[in-house]
Amino acid sequence: MKTRILFSLMASLLVVLALNSSCDDPVNPPPDPPTPPGGGDPPDPPIVTVDSLGTSISEITFTSGKDACLIVVQTNTNWTASENADWLSLSASSGSKNTGFLIGATKNTTFKREATVTINAGDKSKAIKVTQAGASLISVQVKEVTLNLVLVEGGNFTMGSNENSDFGVAHQVALSDFYITETEVTNAVWKSVRGTLPYTDHDENGLPDLPVSETTWDGITADFLPALNQLTGKTFKLPTEAQWEYAALGGKKSNAYNYAGSNTLEDVGWYYRNSGWQKNPVGLKEPNELGIYDMSGNVTEWCRDWYHPYYGFTVDNNVLSVPDLQTDPTGPATGTRKVVRGGDFMATDYWGSSRCHVKYRDSIHPSGYDSTSYNQTITFYSINTGFRLVLTP
Repeated sequence: MKTRILFSLMASLLVVLALNSSCDDPVNPPPDPPTPPGGGDPPDPPIVTVDSLGTSISEITFTSGKDACLIVVQTNTNWTASENADWLSLSASSGSKNTGFLIGATKNTTFKREATVTINAGDKSKAIKVTQAGASLISVQVKEVTLNLVLVEGGNFTMGSNENSDFGVAHQVALSDFYITETEVTNAVWKSVRGTLPYTDHDENGLPDLPVSETTWDGITADFLPALNQLTGKTFKLPTEAQWEYAALGGKKSNAYNYAGSNTLEDVGWYYRNSGWQKNPVGLKEPNELGIYDMSGNVTEWCRDWYHPYYGFTVDNNVLSVPDLQTDPTGPATGTRKVVRGGDFMATDYWGSSRCHVKYRDSIHPSGYDSTSYNQTITFYSINTGFRLVLTP
């Protein structure tokens, strides 16, 4: 950090426009004040804060690590300063004109956070907004197993695609920040939470790194998640379909690949050509742009939403009504089947199309059991279905 401190006064009573900047944004310092007619001291200016580069500021942006910023208070009188968050510290809470102090932030191990530093001088007051970025990766201990979650910074994206009817209707979605597990939930995690694995016809106790499968939406939400949240003190959920697709696409870092991290499925996913017709340990293929693994292939993944072919949009007189923007959508209020995404180790890629495509939509009854319109035999459809988890603020 540069530590050059500026001691010049403001030139007049005109309020200096405060820049929305971090401590590292360079800008010319304010000029020295003119001498009033007849000599004497210049009039008291409004309170202004500048960083070590002379930037007039109203906002500071810190990294997620331990960080600090040098502030100079430009005023003709004494000042006091205070903060409203325990993760911030001030090296001084008061001073005389044109002196400074450090604003320090502890390392952030969770979501983006905000606070305010307030400076008072005489009858003048100025608030500085302090924002600290969220941690790029957080770890949560589940007994002897560690869950790693990747930060997905919120943003706007086009969900769905009109190029294929299986991709859903293209529409605009805005999402807030969230964390998502960097891999599918494994046998090790499931066993730590539930004690036993969900398989009835085979044994995977010696295969902790395989993604858990043969799961049901009902079992995850009624049994697994309550037990996990009690163990960790967190509020884990299944991702919404919008969160799942945005994360698979790479969020703000997206390169618009067909699969999660590549246009070549072989690089990032286990499917029928390379899987050996079986699940494979998580995290062995290349990750996507956010560092998330296996969102194409291996096992399909449950989402929180009820399935609807038109995402719950209204259809009136055969005309589809698509809203301009959906913010943090959670899908239709009711339904009969839950969304699953991502394809599995048995997925094909004929004619350049695959269920492993990041926009491909599928659905299964939440019990896992269902029949088709042409075959009334009840079948366990979620035999190759697992899931991953999200945390939201």
